[in-house]
Amino acid sequence: MKDFVSEKSETSGFDLSPERLKMLFQISQRISKISDVKQLLDELLHTAITSIGAQRGMIILTDEQGQNYETVASESLKGKDVSFSTSIVRAVLKDKRILFSKDLRGDSRFKDAESVKGLKILSCICAPLIVPGLDIPLGTMYVDQRIYVKTFTSEDVAFIQTFANLAASAISNVHQVEQLLHENIRLRTEVEKKYEFAGIIGQSEAMQRLFRDVQKIVNDNCTVLITGESGSGKELIAKAIHYNSKRKAKPFIAINCGALPENLLEAELFGSVKGAFTGAIDKKGLLQAADGGTVFLDEIHHTSHAMQVKLLRFLQDREFRRVGGTQTTKVDIRMICATNEDLRKAIQDGRFRQDFYYRINVVAINVPPLRERSADIPILAEYFLDKYSKEKGKHFKKFHKSALDALMGYDWTENNVRELENEIEHAVIFAEDGDTIHSIDLSEKIRGEVPNAAPVDLLENRNGQPLTLEDFERKYIDYVLARAHGNKTTAARLMGIPRSTLMGRLRKFNSTKK
Repeated sequence: MKDFVSEKSETSGFDLSPERLKMLFQISQRISKISDVKQLLDELLHTAITSIGAQRGMIILTDEQGQNYETVASESLKGKDVSFSTSIVRAVLKDKRILFSKDLRGDSRFKDAESVKGLKILSCICAPLIVPGLDIPLGTMYVDQRIYVKTFTSEDVAFIQTFANLAASAISNVHQVEQLLHENIRLRTEVEKKYEFAGIIGQSEAMQRLFRDVQKIVNDNCTVLITGESGSGKELIAKAIHYNSKRKAKPFIAINCGALPENLLEAELFGSVKGAFTGAIDKKGLLQAADGGTVFLDEIHHTSHAMQVKLLRFLQDREFRRVGGTQTTKVDIRMICATNEDLRKAIQDGRFRQDFYYRINVVAINVPPLRERSADIPILAEYFLDKYSKEKGKHFKKFHKSALDALMGYDWTENNVRELENEIEHAVIFAEDGDTIHSIDLSEKIRGEVPNAAPVDLLENRNGQPLTLEDFERKYIDYVLARAHGNKTTAARLMGIPRSTLMGRLRKFNSTKK
């Protein structure tokens, strides 16, 4: 046999003994259950050394360039004993093939190597840790003998080569798991930071009161009802409650009750068993998936009486059955509901159950509309400007005073903060790139550029005939809204009527158009 072997042909076809095969199987079973890298490497080293009777064993990991080494040695080695032949390791990493020598003193390639002479290495086996798909090995598995010349057998070489392949796969898997865990922790930290109270924009007194109320309930398990107009940020507050609570490491699952038919909503929440209805499969529901965390039911006013009864029973017992199932499942979740409707009025109209209302309304949090916290408009606008400028590769830094005045003067009744965000994104998209957003970059409704009506137009139609009372009222309201730049609060004040009266008239006109 050659003094120094590097050809695959001399080891790749060798059959391992039943004892060695059994040992490989046993170690593969053990290391598949080990998630700690240090423990895994110690286990691999111990098995490699004892199985072939080597004096020392090391697993040497390298960086992506193959230039720097990190040595993991068996627990019996300390200090200088951890040293190894860099010449041998470098050759293995370069050729990606196993190397072994019966007697390095007569090996023409390494007998003069300083590391071999200095460490007095007599015999060695060194195998690359190869993972399919990687350009270079993860490192090497290295065993040697320094006390006497060790006659490593062909089976020893084949065993170390097979063992190194197994080790490489196991080490790679653990590294991938660690990377996934680190990435998961990083993303969770970012999410938690995003939904810290400090990360929710609101310096007005109305929002500060809301934050104080929310802070008192974050670690309580009480059911919460969040009310507020569309686009005011109800889900944002629900997430803030979850990610500032002791449940933050568990799931936050949101579902819009108005987006699904009742039978599908029930299956989504409670899960289903195969055959319960047409197309039904065995499926875990969102309540079970959120165990330990929070479930957010948006637009709760859209649920039917039957669904309200099922949810009421769940909130009382914290247990449920899947659709079509008989087995009861108990879960630990916090439920947060939200609505943009007046549920008391819905109860009076017979659309909402009173007992369910009191069950979900243990603590009520009302998110104020943007018009009631106008002091937050400038900082919200600046936040959205920075967000969308970065996202779209533009360089806007500020608003011109005229643009800011227009934003402050608008009512934002249609969709509150969401409407403001959409307006800023629209401006960033269509404005000529620069550092300032001007009023001309805003939409017409924000600028209040509605054609002014001549006084006579308020009294006559196109045919010169007097307007009906309803048409006159409609035109009059449009005229005053134009003068008020779309601000409904200002328009109501100019007309000398309560804002609620104006909103009622507008809803009436919108329904008439339909």
